Amino acid sequence: MKIMHLVRLFCAIFVVFCSAGLSLAQTAGNFARDWQGSFFSVSPRLVFYTLIQRAVPGTEGAVVALAQGFGFLHQTGQGLQRAWNVTSIQPVLTYSPNINGGLAGETFTIGGLVFTIDPESRAVAGPVVGGELSRSVGWSIGTGQTVSVAGNASIVYSPDHDISRTKANGQACFRSYLQEWRFLDLCGGASYEKTDLSEADSSFVSANFARLFSARNGTGLANAAINREFQKNYQKTSLSAGVERYFDGRGVVTARVTLGEEIKGENTLLYGGYVSYGQLVLGVGTNIGLSYEREGGDVFFGQDRKDHVMTLDLTGQINPRLSATFSVENRQSNISLFEGVTFRLDLNVLSLQF
Repeated sequence: MKIMHLVRLFCAIFVVFCSAGLSLAQTAGNFARDWQGSFFSVSPRLVFYTLIQRAVPGTEGAVVALAQGFGFLHQTGQGLQRAWNVTSIQPVLTYSPNINGGLAGETFTIGGLVFTIDPESRAVAGPVVGGELSRSVGWSIGTGQTVSVAGNASIVYSPDHDISRTKANGQACFRSYLQEWRFLDLCGGASYEKTDLSEADSSFVSANFARLFSARNGTGLANAAINREFQKNYQKTSLSAGVERYFDGRGVVTARVTLGEEIKGENTLLYGGYVSYGQLVLGVGTNIGLSYEREGGDVFFGQDRKDHVMTLDLTGQINPRLSATFSVENRQSNISLFEGVTFRLDLNVLSLQF
C-alpha cells in the first residue's frame, strides 16, 4: 500500500472519529479550551508553567497540585516529604497486529529464492483484553527536588488465539529544578516482556535537560536527552532533542528528533523524527501525530537490513472516561520478510485510582 493511500485512509478515519465524538464540557478562556483538547501530548511542566503565566481563573487547585508534585511546596528542615502516592488499575482493550511476537507474512524472498515461514512462527492479530496495575510514589527532598519510584505490570489475553502476553517495568528518578525554569532529570529502570514466541528484558539510564520559556504567542518547553539502554546482546546510546509549543488559541505542537548509534548484528533505530498537533476538533480533544524512523544494523542471509518506518496515529477523547488511539504503520524494508502495513486500535478507559 502506498503512503498516500495511507494518508487518505487516515484522514477519512480522522473525520469520522471526530464527528462521532461527544462534546467536552467547555471551560473559560481560549487557554482552558485549548488545553482541554490537547492534553495528550502536554508535559506537566508545560501545563504548570502556562497556568502560572496565563493566570487562568478556576485553575488554582491544579497549580497547587502540580507545585506539590514538582517539590515546590517542600518545607525546609522537615526532611523527606511525600509529594504523591498513586496506585491505579486500568482495563486494557486493544486490537494488536502482533500478539505473539511472530514474523509478518507467510513467505519471503532472498536472492530469488522463496522461503516459507513456519505457521507456528507467524504473527497473529486480533483483539486482546486484560488489565494493568500501576504504582507511583514520590518524595520531595528539597525545594524543587524530588525522588520517585514507579512501576506497572500488565497481562492481556487473546480469546481468538488462546494466548497471553505479559509486561512489567519499573524506574527510579531524581528530578531537580535548577534555576530560571530549567530542570534536570536523572532516571534508571528495567522492563520485561513475555509473548507466546519470545521473552525479553532490558534496562536503561537516562539524563534529560529541559527549559520552559515564553513567546509572544504562547509558551514552550525545549529539552535534550541522552539514553543508554542495556539489552541481552548489546548496549546502545541514543540522543534526542525536542520542543513542545502551546500557541494561544491554536493548540499544542510537538516536534522531536532522535539519533542512535548503529549496533552491528542488531536491527535498531538509527535516526528518526516525530511531530504532532493537539487541539479541540468538533468538540473532541484530538491529537494527530506522524513519525519516521530509519532502522538498520542487522545482517539477514548476508544482506544488510534497511528499514524505513512511517507511522500515523490519531488519539481522540471520545468522552471524559474514554479515549481511543488508532495507528497505521507502514514498514518498508529491503528484506521482504519484515515489510508491510499494520493497524492498531487502543481503547483507554479511565483508570481507578486509590
